[in-house]
Amino acid sequence: MYHINDLQLALRIAALESLSAASKEVGMTPAAASAALQRLEKKLGCQLFARSTRRLQLTEEGRIFLDAAKPALALLETASANLAEHRGELKGEVRIALPSDIGRSRIRNWLDELMDSAPDLSIQLYFGDHMADLIDQNIHLALRYGQLEDSNLKRRQLSMTPRVLVASPAYLAQHGEPQTLNELSQHQVLILNRGGEPWQKWKFSHNGEAVEIEVRGKRFCNDGAVVRDWALAGRGIAYKSWLDVAQDVTEGRLKLILADKLAPAVPLQLVYLQTDYPSHKIRRTIEFLAQKLQQFSLEYPAPKNS
Repeated sequence: MYHINDLQLALRIAALESLSAASKEVGMTPAAASAALQRLEKKLGCQLFARSTRRLQLTEEGRIFLDAAKPALALLETASANLAEHRGELKGEVRIALPSDIGRSRIRNWLDELMDSAPDLSIQLYFGDHMADLIDQNIHLALRYGQLEDSNLKRRQLSMTPRVLVASPAYLAQHGEPQTLNELSQHQVLILNRGGEPWQKWKFSHNGEAVEIEVRGKRFCNDGAVVRDWALAGRGIAYKSWLDVAQDVTEGRLKLILADKLAPAVPLQLVYLQTDYPSHKIRRTIEFLAQKLQQFSLEYPAPKNS
């Protein structure tokens, strides 16, 4: 009989077209993954993948077998999840993609707390500020800012949060505090690179009207946590989600700038495949994070335009 873990590994190799990437995802060494694949192929009496120097591609026999194996594995996982739910157990693996800044500074600690309360729960975290492909990357949940267009995804809105301008007291003491949006051109600004493009058009709202300013700077990064670190280090002015900097502002490490010209609030949402929602572990994780975000928002209420 086939080992379920070997089948799951083969499915991830097929999706990623890489043994090393699949082994890393499932927590195996490449050598162990290679041995597992060879064990499965020996059991089946056929070669599942055609190997090249750069990637692994399914053979015709491999495609036929894995196309049939995928729904069978899904049925087994559903059966196990249903049994766990019947027993009230929180167990299994949850794979979550998180924005870099709030993911590292806040949500990782919350998920550690969840795991401490559920010893049979396993969590894999994927940090980044791009929209993860839930299917190809085998992600259960992705936490993302903004409106999402993909109609194939379910959404759970956790918060509405504006973007704000912030800088450290040390930076403002040295360079002065801008009094208008146009004065941003006289300052160092810290720019997030989203989806391969620098995010240089910053949106604001003033007296009920939308305002957009194009900024230029010398520091760019595709990691929102680095942008926040630069701001804390006095390197310039950042345009950040309030949730990312709420505690820094409250405790004086960063200062709000032009607080009467906040960006319009955008949703922070958990997105997931429609087929994932019945899972007990997914529902419990969603509810846990929703409760934590609600508590945090009450403790650090977002500023509002006057």
